[in-house]
Amino acid sequence: MRGDLLSHITDAPFEVGGRVFNTVVTPYTQGMPVELRPELLGYNSDILCVVMAMLLLVVFNIRQYPKFFSVTFHDLWSLKERNHLFDARTVNETRAFVVCVILMFICEALLVVAAINTAVVIPSSRLLLVVGLLTGVAGCYYLWQVVVYKFIGYVFSDKFSTSLWLRGFNASQTILGALLLVPALAILFYPSATKWLLTASVSLYFCIRLVFIYKGFRIFYKNFASLLYFILYLCSVEIIPPILLFNGTVSLCCNLIS
Repeated sequence: MRGDLLSHITDAPFEVGGRVFNTVVTPYTQGMPVELRPELLGYNSDILCVVMAMLLLVVFNIRQYPKFFSVTFHDLWSLKERNHLFDARTVNETRAFVVCVILMFICEALLVVAAINTAVVIPSSRLLLVVGLLTGVAGCYYLWQVVVYKFIGYVFSDKFSTSLWLRGFNASQTILGALLLVPALAILFYPSATKWLLTASVSLYFCIRLVFIYKGFRIFYKNFASLLYFILYLCSVEIIPPILLFNGTVSLCCNLIS
């Protein structure tokens, strides 16, 4: 007689086989697959060193905030020379202007890195390299704009109007550097708000840029022919180059990361 007929259902089986025990591994016992998560920019020691150095530069070089920014707003909007001799640019004011421009370069670099980090994970070992590259690109773009504005002013206007235009451009960069400081610092520790902070930063950039462009319009507009030249200037200097620069920079950073 067969042995399986003599055994009870509660007895241990006589043989062990795939029919009695399931040898398939249950998926959940292996854990969840590991996914590479982007490191918070605020927790990267290299980025923190850059931010601390940036803040120290601001603190030790901009001591008279109200006077400095009142003069800066005057340069951004007004078409007149400064009111009196004591409003002339001093060494401290020049140093504060340089610090604010460098601040703008670094803040723009941090914001672009945060934007890239939402789509492509940047290894922590290359964060400082990417930030340095973007800061250098921002600096080169600033110098390119200064050269272009001097050339346009030399061709289409006089020395005094060109000086007012360049002064307005430098003022716009100074104010933009101060305004971008808040979203650039916030984006380091609140990645969940990256979308809104980037939107706010782009809005600030366009607002400051529109004020500067309007000042240029007030300086150069004389008749209908000058309006056509101004439209050509907008397309060739203020619209197409930033788009090409942004796309090229993002592609360069993605290739560097990969």
